[in-house]
Amino acid sequence: MFRTPAEKHSVLIFHGLGPPQRKLEPGEAPFWLGRDPFCALLDRIARMGADAPQITFDDGNASDIEIALPELAARGLSAAFFLLVGRLDHPGSLSQADVKALAEAGQTIGLHGHAHRDWRRLDPEGRQQEFREARRRLADLSGQPITLAAAPFGLYDRQVTKTLIAEGFEALYTSDWGRASGRRFLRPRNCIDATMDDRALSAALDGHVRLTRQPRRLLGLARKRLLPGGPAA
Repeated sequence: MFRTPAEKHSVLIFHGLGPPQRKLEPGEAPFWLGRDPFCALLDRIARMGADAPQITFDDGNASDIEIALPELAARGLSAAFFLLVGRLDHPGSLSQADVKALAEAGQTIGLHGHAHRDWRRLDPEGRQQEFREARRRLADLSGQPITLAAAPFGLYDRQVTKTLIAEGFEALYTSDWGRASGRRFLRPRNCIDATMDDRALSAALDGHVRLTRQPRRLLGLARKRLLPGGPAA
């Protein structure tokens, strides 16, 4: 099962693998990897031993069960799959039965919400659907308690964090880059995309924030963690 250790480790985000089987959202295409590059990266991870990064998948694409699960199993690796309940049983996405299959294979199921929308802009009805109803549905389908969440688009603020803590979640996974610790509620992840060269991949595997990214990252963290996202947050 997926457990972030107390000492800091890198956490990776994958999205779709292989040819997309659904219409992609604007800007989504670069985050799809071919099967061969994905397998090559898993081979590197498997060789890293205790220093290996944690692995996560967002969105609940059909490739999670068709490509990711067998390739993880072949290397003795595990991952957390953050799923969108509203996409289940839609073309190109996981089915309800797939959620159970992932859980039975020893993978961790986490919450990505109901629809792919900005959690900072939710009204009370939206929070009910995104956090409570979607969580209950995933727990029913997987047979697991759902204790981990990942913010869509990596967008969150102080109010989102407070709400998830109040709902009893153990951690919120972000896309802020860097290393994550199991001692902290907010856990940054490093997003893998098809444009990355070997140097960029090595930095992601290590959780190293490149110098060119550091000022923007620090400014983004300050905004996300100190300021509410807007009147509807």
